[in-house]
Amino acid sequence: MRLCLIENNYLTDPHGACGYLALKSGLSGNENGIFLETAHPAKFRETVENIIGQPVEIPEKLQEFMKGTKQSTAMPPILRILKGF
Repeated sequence: MRLCLIENNYLTDPHGACGYLALKSGLSGNENGIFLETAHPAKFRETVENIIGQPVEIPEKLQEFMKGTKQSTAMPPILRILKGF
């Protein structure tokens, strides 16, 4: 995370940082590439802040989302049940 922030002025989440390092190690010469993320760094706020040594800003929409109640439905690992859901 720190390396990507220093090199690109882009803050990744922890999983994105793994993708970034994998991409960098797989590129050769003057190749370019992309990596994708699915979470905002604020989801892992404490971890990210400890690594980069600065606060992580939480976007307003994410702040609102985090106020919600987590909802989940337990189901067995059976595809037809998932499809029926």
